[in-house]
Amino acid sequence: MKLPLISIIVPIYQVEKYLRSCLDSICAQTYKNLEILLIDDGSTDRSGEICEEYAKNDQRIVVIHQENKGLSAARNKGIEISSGDI
Repeated sequence: MKLPLISIIVPIYQVEKYLRSCLDSICAQTYKNLEILLIDDGSTDRSGEICEEYAKNDQRIVVIHQENKGLSAARNKGIEISSGDI
């Protein structure tokens, strides 16, 4: 039986200090059939670089960089590109 694909959308803006902890936690989940969508909403700190670093090491991670449009726009972008069953 194939497990359903779960999409996790993470809007990101200026969270360099906390991002590694967040991504480590998501990547360590026991449920492995995940699509992890990182939406960098125009961060000017190293958040975007950290996202790319994690994407290189985990094929489940997709990174989108966009101009700063706010939390709702980042979340909506994630919903738009998600392909998960849940």
